[in-house]
Amino acid sequence: MPLYNSPVSQNVKYLFIDGGCLDSLLELFSENLFDKKQLEINYLQLVWNYHKVFYYDCLPAQKQGENEADYQNRIKPKIKLFNHLKSLDRFHVYEGTARYRDKRRGQEQKQVDIMIAVDMLTHSFRKNMDEATLLTSDLDFKPLIDALVQDGMYVSLWYPKAKTNYELVDAADSRQVLTIHTVWRWFTDNFQKQVKLPVLSQSSFPPIDNSWTQVNKIKQADYEVFFYEKEKKYAAVLQTINGDYNLYQHNNLEQLNFYIAHIYSPDVIRKDII
Repeated sequence: MPLYNSPVSQNVKYLFIDGGCLDSLLELFSENLFDKKQLEINYLQLVWNYHKVFYYDCLPAQKQGENEADYQNRIKPKIKLFNHLKSLDRFHVYEGTARYRDKRRGQEQKQVDIMIAVDMLTHSFRKNMDEATLLTSDLDFKPLIDALVQDGMYVSLWYPKAKTNYELVDAADSRQVLTIHTVWRWFTDNFQKQVKLPVLSQSSFPPIDNSWTQVNKIKQADYEVFFYEKEKKYAAVLQTINGDYNLYQHNNLEQLNFYIAHIYSPDVIRKDII
C-alpha cells in the first residue's frame, strides 16, 4: 500500500522543474499582483499526477561586499524551501552552484542545466518513464527536447506565458502555458483566502455608466482596454470578438493593468513568417 496518493495515469510520468524559472514566475506575480507577499504554494497540488519530481536550483551567490550574516539571512528562505521539498514524497532536489558576477550581469548559475539534461536523457535511455515534462523558459533546452523527442520520448513543456521563445515551445510534443490562473490553483487554501484577483463579469451591453470616470486607455495589436475609476474602485472593459463585453474589477489600478496585459498577451511571441 503506497504512502501517498499515486497518480491515476498508468503511464509513468516524471516532472523536471527548473527552479530558477519557477522562482522568477512566482516573483513576477508576487510583485505585480500580491503586494510582494511570499506566495504560499502547495507543491503536492502542483505535481499531483506525476510519479517522480526532480527540482533543480542553487542557493543565491554571495554578493560582492555582502557580509556573512546578511548573506546567511538572505538565503534562509531558499534553504527552507529546499528542505520542505526534500520532505515531500516523490520529490528529489538537486543543487547546483552560483556565483555573483557584478551588478550588471548579476548571478550566474552553474551545473543546473547540465544536471537537468543528464537526468532527463538517463531516465529516457533506461526507459524509466513514458512521459517527461519540463518546466522551463530557457531556449538552451531546445536541443535536449529535440534529442528526447527523436529518441521516442513523449515530452511536455510547461512554460511561462509571453516569456518563452516559440522555438522551445514548438519543439515539445505538448505544451502548457503557465498563467496566473495556473499558479492560483497551486496556492494553499489559506493563501487563496488572503489575496484576490480581478473579478470578471460579462454582458452584451456596455457595463459602465456615467458614474465611472475613465482614467486610461490602452490599445494593443490584439485588444483595446478602457480603465475606469469610481470611489477608489477600478474597472477594465474590453469588447470581445463577438461584440460582448468583459468587465474586470479590482481595488488596485496597477495590479489590474498588469493582470489585463498578462491575460491578453500572446502565449508565445512569434516572429513574422516571411
